[in-house]
Amino acid sequence: MLWTGKPVHRPLLNRHDHNAVLVGAVVLAVVGYFAADQAAAERPHALLAMIGCGGLLLFHFGLRAVQLRRLTYVLTDRRLVVDAGAVWRRTRTQPLTELDVPVVVPERGGAGTITFGPADPRLVAAARYGAHRIKAVPLPIVLTGIAEPERVRALFVEAIGEARRKQAAGEPGDSLF
Repeated sequence: MLWTGKPVHRPLLNRHDHNAVLVGAVVLAVVGYFAADQAAAERPHALLAMIGCGGLLLFHFGLRAVQLRRLTYVLTDRRLVVDAGAVWRRTRTQPLTELDVPVVVPERGGAGTITFGPADPRLVAAARYGAHRIKAVPLPIVLTGIAEPERVRALFVEAIGEARRKQAAGEPGDSLF
C-alpha cells in the first residue's frame, strides 16, 4: 500500500448540486403560498407537506454527509481502490495501467479533487460522492477533498509510471491488489 486517504473537506453542496435545493425551495414556496390562502382547517395539511419536503432535503444532505464520511481511497503498487457507500459498502478497483494522467482541481482550504484525465463536470460531481454509475454509464474515478493534492498526485504519477513499466516488461500482475 502506497497511500490511503479520506476526504478532509466534505461539502454537502457542490456547484453542480443545485437541483435538489432549487426543487425543494420551489416546492416549499408553493406550498407556503397556498397554505397562507387556505382556510384554517386545511392549514395542517399544507404544514405537513412543508415539513415533509424540508425533511426530504435534510435526509438528502444527511445521507451525503454519511457517504462522504465513509469514503476511503487506497493506492497500491498495482491499483486504486475506492471504498464507498452509506449503508452497503461498494468497492471499486481500477488497475493503475488503465488510469489517465491525474489532474488536480484545487478546492478551498488547500484540499483538492483529483481526476484522471478530462471528464464531464456533471459526472465528476456525481462520482465525488462515491457513486459508481448513472443510468448504466460508468462514472470516472474521482478523489475528492484530498489533503495535499499535489503530493498525492505525484504519488499517483510515479505509481502509474511504474505499473506501466512493469506491464511493458511483461511482469505478471497481481490478481488481488
